[in-house]
Amino acid sequence: MPDDRFIVKDRSGAGRSILVDVRPRTTPAELDRAYNDALARRVRRDAGSPILVVANYLSPRSREVLEAANINYLDLTGNARIAIDYPGLVVRTEGAQREPTPRRRPDRGISGPAAGQIIRALADFKPPYSVTQLAGLAEVSAGYCSRTLQALEREALVRRDKRGTVEEVDWPAMLRRRGNAVALFDNARTTTYIARSGARRTLEAFSDLGDQRYAVTGSFAASRIRAVTAPVGLAVYAPEPDTLVSALNLLPADQGADVRLIRPANDGVFARSSTSDDTRYVAPSQIVLDCLGSTGRMPQEGEAVLEWMIENEAAWRISPGGEP
Repeated sequence: MPDDRFIVKDRSGAGRSILVDVRPRTTPAELDRAYNDALARRVRRDAGSPILVVANYLSPRSREVLEAANINYLDLTGNARIAIDYPGLVVRTEGAQREPTPRRRPDRGISGPAAGQIIRALADFKPPYSVTQLAGLAEVSAGYCSRTLQALEREALVRRDKRGTVEEVDWPAMLRRRGNAVALFDNARTTTYIARSGARRTLEAFSDLGDQRYAVTGSFAASRIRAVTAPVGLAVYAPEPDTLVSALNLLPADQGADVRLIRPANDGVFARSSTSDDTRYVAPSQIVLDCLGSTGRMPQEGEAVLEWMIENEAAWRISPGGEP
């Protein structure tokens, strides 16, 4: 609940008060609960007075939660967003993007390979579902699933009831959070090549590979859903890349490569993939994660696919039982 207030005045002396909510340390989940409960009631009682949250540090996700709720904020590293209609005032500055004095280690559960399977399942399957059900959908242990959900709850990305059942998922924000935390082209797992006949012709050749295991991701996969520009680089998940190199007649190259073969950390990237023109593509949620976790124009392509997913949720998101 707000601790104090101050008044902003114009040159004529007219002004309005701003409620101040001091939170030295806070989390996105705490801010989300505060906005939906105590702060929301206080705003109504005070006839819509603007609120300013002041903290030592506000993470990017905390700021996102506050902006979505139209709450002003200021932290001691210089992150600020203050916007009021009367008197007209707009202040926006950027400070630290990481907490200067973190209380604990970062949540590794959000960026690990198994966490990716959980995040994909949370996006692809409509709640509600229990921890055990989600663990089964994601093909991970219930204990690991529970710890990852706790981390996602702290980020206000999922909401659970008192029994622990997942009731709501902010899947667009969750995919952005994951995509920005994990790089697609890990040097330890990625090999680069030049396609002798060009990337597009090489993509067409995938229809002749038979039962070899692979899945196309990145720009070519994104352009099938919502094109931003003509795709250039071809990115493909391949557990056994050497077999694809031989079948596609690829030329190893450190520079000028237009094909990248990625050995996946686990089979989660293939979950809910689909076939089109006899070529296998990863699911939309995986495309978004991979594009956001890359460089160049791929993050823009990932955002375009994410926009399509928001507009067409019924076309790709299913119930835990498999129904649309």
